[in-house]
Amino acid sequence: MKSKIQDVWREPLIHFLVLGVALFLFYELTRETGSEAPDRIVVNRGQVEQLMANFQRTWQRPPTSEELNALIENHVREEVFYREALAVGLDQDDPVVRRRMRMKLEFILEDLSAEPVTEAALTAYLQQHPDKFRTEPKISFQQVYLNADKRADISADTQGLLVDLNGGMAPASLGDVTLLPAEYRLASQSEIVRAFGEAFAEQLFEREPGPWIGPIYSPYGGHLLKVSQRVNAYLPELTEIQPLVEREYLAQRRKTQKAMAYQKLREGYNVTVELLKQPQGLLDTVIATAEADDAREAQP
Repeated sequence: MKSKIQDVWREPLIHFLVLGVALFLFYELTRETGSEAPDRIVVNRGQVEQLMANFQRTWQRPPTSEELNALIENHVREEVFYREALAVGLDQDDPVVRRRMRMKLEFILEDLSAEPVTEAALTAYLQQHPDKFRTEPKISFQQVYLNADKRADISADTQGLLVDLNGGMAPASLGDVTLLPAEYRLASQSEIVRAFGEAFAEQLFEREPGPWIGPIYSPYGGHLLKVSQRVNAYLPELTEIQPLVEREYLAQRRKTQKAMAYQKLREGYNVTVELLKQPQGLLDTVIATAEADDAREAQP
């Protein structure tokens, strides 16, 4: 029984309803008699204190009496215009207003559904989504560049150059001039892809530390390489990347809980859509796309 109660309490909609009841009771207990009249505006003590606090935060000092009166009058002015705008229906069918109200409700649902993040939950999330957190392989190597525009046959030149390099000759004294670095230290695979291309990186990361080898070709030409260190990709322990895992976990949880809350709220409405006449097949595509989007949002 206790488990069932806990499961119900974790539902975002329950939190939303509880907040709604609490706000209603707070309003009923704190409002002054007659304050619900449409022609009455009450600026209570809490609102005045909030106006003063906002002023102090901005100007680093409390407002003078004249400034406070101006703040209060501006608040009243805003309330007057707000009520008059509502009275003439300016909030109706306004996409900007609708989006702002939707966003505010979604923020409320996010806050209500927030629960303490446990280490067990983060560990489970890390194990379920290893590709999000697995490190890239890294590699350290030296290179000697061979310019195809200056060499008639790179393959023929390679043999003698490899003998010289593995015999201890300085790499800087061999090869052709290039702006590419002569040495890379623990460069990630994505860095190598950006610098030399996908095919070059794929061949490079197959190599083990050892003597000079080559050539391996990139869009620039040929490269003789000496790999000195290679670190394979691995999944770090939670303690190494806990802030990152927690950030990703919370983002996914908020997305899932908003989708769940919306689905529960949506079930309370009977929606009728009057469709325009469309060519056969187009409407089916639109509906299928919308259903696919909803399914993706609901996935953990």
